[in-house]
Amino acid sequence: MDLDRILKKPQAGELLTEEEAAALLSLPPDRRKPVYAAADRLNRRLNGRRISYVFNRNINFTNACSSACAFCGYRVEPDDEAAYVLSPAEAVHLAGLTPGIDEVCMVGGLNPELTFDHLLAIFAAIHEAFPHVHIHALSPMEIEWYSSRAGLTPRETFTRLLSAGYGSLCGTAAEILVDEVRRIICPSKLSTARWVEIVRTAHEMGIRSTSTILFGHIEKPVHVAAHLSVLRDLQADTGGITEFIPLVFMPHNTPLGRAYGIREVAAKEDVFLLYAVARLFFGRLIPNLQTSWCKLGLDVAVETFDYGVNDLGGTLMAESITRCAGGKHGEALTCDQMVAAIRGAGRTSVRRDTLYHILNAPGGAKDGPLAHRRPMHSKNDSSQTFPRSLPGQSTTW
Repeated sequence: MDLDRILKKPQAGELLTEEEAAALLSLPPDRRKPVYAAADRLNRRLNGRRISYVFNRNINFTNACSSACAFCGYRVEPDDEAAYVLSPAEAVHLAGLTPGIDEVCMVGGLNPELTFDHLLAIFAAIHEAFPHVHIHALSPMEIEWYSSRAGLTPRETFTRLLSAGYGSLCGTAAEILVDEVRRIICPSKLSTARWVEIVRTAHEMGIRSTSTILFGHIEKPVHVAAHLSVLRDLQADTGGITEFIPLVFMPHNTPLGRAYGIREVAAKEDVFLLYAVARLFFGRLIPNLQTSWCKLGLDVAVETFDYGVNDLGGTLMAESITRCAGGKHGEALTCDQMVAAIRGAGRTSVRRDTLYHILNAPGGAKDGPLAHRRPMHSKNDSSQTFPRSLPGQSTTW
């Protein structure tokens, strides 16, 4: 492998191939430093020294799920005595516990006791009570589940969601977008093609989405590279992805961890490599790369700033899914803690909204009202125009 040639491609605006990404992800520890340096250099070109974050709160509208994904430690059976479904009033109450949030992130499970009309009522109630708060909610799997039960197509489902105040789609349920792996870790979930179809539908309707990967379990470098390729092709076609969020597998309280003897989270050096390769692979097509402090811990999350990351994610406020899987790094941070961590790393803190508009002046003394609404990208970067159409095999930006 000509490592020097491969690492020069992203700097010149050329796209890495899937095979090149797999080769980078297979590098032994003693050959990774040039990859790290190239990712950091590209990130600084795209985002400068800015690290953004969003003031948000998690609300899980149910904990009951009929899909027994092997990596999940959160779900309970729908008939379990601990199962719950939030009422619209309860959801509004939870959203109001954190005044001033810019986003509420809402996911739950595939609960046969929960109707789509009830979900719509929850979203509408939150939107009415807090019209300025962006509702970032539901995975493509949840869209598939609730639309099917309501006898609707995904497009019809999104139409009704938008009328209830819905804002954007969670890019979760992606796990690994390779069906041979999905059949092992989440056999009852939708296929790769169906996941892409639902996200594409959202983008076509002007609904943005995040994108994720779940790694550190049974996947191989070729699977990760294939997953990245699926996302990049989708983004080249639609431009609807706001960010990429690598999520490290938490094995401690999960069937997958027990079945495969996975007792520890992936080594941070392997986490850094995936972040760096993602930065190089996506380039300007997905310019925002988010770390996960609740899975990695704040100290390690801050370290990822040197490996291509430009976003610290959300304050979360009551994150429970990671905790139930054995996460040990807390459920919430304050804005002050986010800012202190970013500035402690010598970076500029930027509070943003869900769609990466800046909500405070970069480098300002503190986070204030919506003083600025500027897209979070380089002044020379037009890649976040949405929707847009780019050739899927483009080799330059």
